[in-house]
Amino acid sequence: MVKQSKTQISLIVTLGLMILGQVGFAIYKGHYHHNTPGSAKAVGLVVPKEKHFQVSSVKELDHVFKNWNYTLTKAKSDGKVPRLFLAKLPRDMQRQKKSSNASFIQVLLPHILKVNEKILVDRARLLDMQKRQKAGHRLLHAEKMWLSKLASDYRCKSTRIEALLKHVDIVPPSLALAQATIETGGGRSHAAVNKNSTFGHMRTKKDVAKFASLEANVLAYITNLNRHAAYKGFREIRASLRAKNKPLCGHTLAAGLQKFSERGHAYIVDVQNLIKRRDLRRYDQMTLDQHMRLKP
Repeated sequence: MVKQSKTQISLIVTLGLMILGQVGFAIYKGHYHHNTPGSAKAVGLVVPKEKHFQVSSVKELDHVFKNWNYTLTKAKSDGKVPRLFLAKLPRDMQRQKKSSNASFIQVLLPHILKVNEKILVDRARLLDMQKRQKAGHRLLHAEKMWLSKLASDYRCKSTRIEALLKHVDIVPPSLALAQATIETGGGRSHAAVNKNSTFGHMRTKKDVAKFASLEANVLAYITNLNRHAAYKGFREIRASLRAKNKPLCGHTLAAGLQKFSERGHAYIVDVQNLIKRRDLRRYDQMTLDQHMRLKP
C-alpha cells in the first residue's frame, strides 16, 4: 500500500507540474484558446476575445470590417490585426474584380496569424526545454510524453528537440497569402467559395478537398508544409534562417516549394513575383490584437 501511495503522489505531482507549465506558457505568450479543456479560460484567466462570423455578401463583409475599423492600411500602421474570423467566403466573391484581392487578404490574414500563434506557443515551450537541457536539467516524464505526441503530430521520426524545431515553426503570411491568391484568383475560385479550399488541397488526383471552415483549411496548409516529406527543403531553408537569426522571408522560403505545384520552378517564380509586386512581406511582422475594439 505504501508503494502504491508513493506512485499516486508522484503521478499527481507530475500532472500538476505539467498543467502549471502549460498555463505558464499561456501567460508568457499571451495566447489563449477558447473552449479548450485545461486552457487559460478554464482556469479563470483573461483570454483575448474573438469574433467568428458569417456573411451573405461581400458588401456585408466590408460592413463588418468597417465596424471593427479593420483596414490593411491601419493594420500596417499598427502592426495589429483584429481577431475577426470569417467561417466561409460569400458566394458573390466569385463576381468580384481583381481589385477585391484586398478583401481576400483581410479575410485570410487573421486565420494565418491564429494558426501561427498556436504554433509559436509550442515552439516557445520547445526552446525552453532545450535551454534547460543545455543547463544540465533533466526533462520530466510528462514533458517527454508531450515530445512524443508532438513528434507523432508532425510526423517527425525523432523526439529530439533539435529535430522537432525544424517542424514546429510558422509559415510567413507573405508566403501563405501569395499562394492562396494564386490558387484562387484572390478568393474567386469555385473551390475557395464552395469548399473553403484556398491552397489547392487535393482529396484525390481530380477532386479538391473540402474543409469545414477557412480556419481548418489554413491549418491543413500549414500542417502540410510542416510535416510532409515533399517539403523537407522548405523546412531546411527555414531552419537555416532561424540559425542565422534572420527573419523568415516568404520570398526566400518559396524556393523550397518545388513539389507544391506540377509547374515546379515556374510556380515558385510566380509566388515570389507576387510577394514582391504586392509587397506582401509587410504582413510578416503583424500579430493578432489582444483586444477587440469597435470603431468609435
